[in-house]
Amino acid sequence: MNNLFERQPVLEHKQLRLIPMEEEHIKDLFAINHPSVWDFMLLRIDTLEKMENWVQTALKGRENKQILPFVVQLKETGKIVGTTRIYGFDFHNRACEIGSTWYAPDYQRSFVNSACKLTLLRFCFEELNMVRVQLKTDERNIRSQRAMERIGAKREGILRKERILENGYIRNACVYSIISEEWPEVKQKLLQKEEYYKTQL
Repeated sequence: MNNLFERQPVLEHKQLRLIPMEEEHIKDLFAINHPSVWDFMLLRIDTLEKMENWVQTALKGRENKQILPFVVQLKETGKIVGTTRIYGFDFHNRACEIGSTWYAPDYQRSFVNSACKLTLLRFCFEELNMVRVQLKTDERNIRSQRAMERIGAKREGILRKERILENGYIRNACVYSIISEEWPEVKQKLLQKEEYYKTQL
């Protein structure tokens, strides 16, 4: 799996592509940054320097074969509208985690999140042959929890005092997962959401 990190693939969807994050994306990501993005994240990025550090940390994680960081690009315009990543790889037990996901405010509650999740999960289950994909969110982030539940992710429980945020708040994390037996149903739900968003255009 070393090539996975040395030559991170581009993941294709009909409407968008997930391309490997690079330093050249720092300004694009900062341009779409909004304070609300960081309400439940581990830190708050409000300067270009902080965005540079955030991207550099992700790239170092890829160098260390721990993280696959992506930026989300619309095919129609080439515009960067968000970012996401796969990490927490356990290839022996065929498990990983999806997270650190955020989108420009104009693309929240749109087709973008469903398209990204479909593309990422398809890659994890159908290309990497994972049997478990985990998702975590701050216990206070009810909107994120409902979004996970709508696609069929199963709530497993709460990790108490799981992380200390940059502002000193000690969060509890809500853990969800999708396992390989559930993937066909989750995939169908995501495809149905795609059809729904088509009718809203």
